Amino acid sequence: WIVGYLVENSLGRLWMLNRPSSRLVDRMPYYIPPADEETTFLKIAGPEELKVIDPACGSGHMLTYAFDLLYAIYEEEGYAPAEIPGLILGKNLFGTEIDPRAGALAAFALTMKARAKQRNFFNKQIELNVRVLAPIHFTAEEIDFLLTLGGDRRAESAYWNQFEYADTMGSLIMPNSNLDAHLKQHIAQLDACGDLLLSDVLDRAEQTVLQSEYLSPRYSVVVANPPYMGSGNMDAGLSEWTKRSYPEAKADLFACFIERATTLAVPLGRVAMVTMQSWMFLSSFAALRAGLLGQHTLESMAHLGTGAFDSIGGAVVSTTAFVFEVETSAESDTRGAFV
Repeated sequence: WIVGYLVENSLGRLWMLNRPSSRLVDRMPYYIPPADEETTFLKIAGPEELKVIDPACGSGHMLTYAFDLLYAIYEEEGYAPAEIPGLILGKNLFGTEIDPRAGALAAFALTMKARAKQRNFFNKQIELNVRVLAPIHFTAEEIDFLLTLGGDRRAESAYWNQFEYADTMGSLIMPNSNLDAHLKQHIAQLDACGDLLLSDVLDRAEQTVLQSEYLSPRYSVVVANPPYMGSGNMDAGLSEWTKRSYPEAKADLFACFIERATTLAVPLGRVAMVTMQSWMFLSSFAALRAGLLGQHTLESMAHLGTGAFDSIGGAVVSTTAFVFEVETSAESDTRGAFV
């Protein structure tokens, strides 16, 4: 039900704001309607514009629930059933992961969702948007080959090696997306001249650009159950990196993911997450709280405490689930519904 609550009050809410007469509400048992009429919201012309990412997708639980809700949206809009599964997987759902096995499970789960709706889906050869973020490293000589004429060597070198530790940092990496289009066009014009080593460099460069594009801020909804790891359990490299990249959230990886999620969503988009509850009250997260409540709107929260997950006994994990509207106000606004 936690997944239902998160997806329905982010993806579902955006759709209901754009289609107030929609009967989608009848399919959302955990949906919390706005207390007041909202006039400022993310405008969605059609379902193909709803882009949803889980930046730590695991085996795909969030994405498969979103698939069902999106299918209902497409149906309501009158799309042909034969088109809907391919549209959802090709245009709406995105996932990133650092564990290849988990990423494969997520892709398989989504494929079977599509197959259940369309018997000949396997013949469609739709490329899923589930990306396992691979570590990629370029030597100085390889970067020399990739440099643009008159380009900023420092900025471009940082771009090409931004995923060197992707199997640890994953989607917490914040790419310089301003370089994506420029460098993508540049490497398309480079010629390896039959050199197998240079061909490999270009292949890795293309993969770097693709991974960077996945992590650009372009999503209507970011939904996640991110990994947890306190700073005391991080190795020296990860600890130093989080301190530098996420100074207000460095005490735990899940907090870094909260901050990161707000940069993945478009303005007026939604961030829906279930995390440890400690960010709500510990002094080590005071700056994070101030930033979140000062820049974004907390629409709803379910403070679950212990026992939220049947598979985890006792008081091992105390959690909270919440939904933020992104970048709407310079002042704190916590008028959402609390359960």
